[in-house]
Amino acid sequence: VDAELNAIKGGGAAHLREKLVANASKKLVLIADYRKDSTALGEKWNKGVPVEVSPLAWRTIKRQLERLVPTSRAQGSLQSMDPSFELAHPVAELRQAVRKAGPVVTDNGNFILDVSLGKIHNAVAVEQLIKMTPGVIEVGIFSGMASEAWFGNEDGSIVCRVPQSPEQDQRK
Repeated sequence: VDAELNAIKGGGAAHLREKLVANASKKLVLIADYRKDSTALGEKWNKGVPVEVSPLAWRTIKRQLERLVPTSRAQGSLQSMDPSFELAHPVAELRQAVRKAGPVVTDNGNFILDVSLGKIHNAVAVEQLIKMTPGVIEVGIFSGMASEAWFGNEDGSIVCRVPQSPEQDQRK
């Protein structure tokens, strides 16, 4: 969870369903422990952004995602040319199942690519860029959706945060 309450979700390969529920909700509140509290996405979480993809095209999507550069933009985007993410060359890995042979298959029958980008400087731009790749079903970046986040600290205390930017606080 970054300073604007953008989050990476999908470790359990259910982020499409989680995003559908979040989108339908009146208010999204994130609850996490202190290890997920950061100023930028990718600062503490180094397992990449989960991307649900069509099994039919996962190899092609993997190659396309690995060709992205930090200044890539979604077609027609008017965003600045500042780097959206840290790594010069993203790495996309097909998530493998732990107790069975082969890739993880989502409840929707799709595969998951974990895309390592390093620190994410512009979560909205990265989410849009990945989502525009043909064959991508959903991206595990939840940008501009949460209105507050609660973090449990190691000492048992609890901290509540809201987005740092005033314009980000105009959520559902």
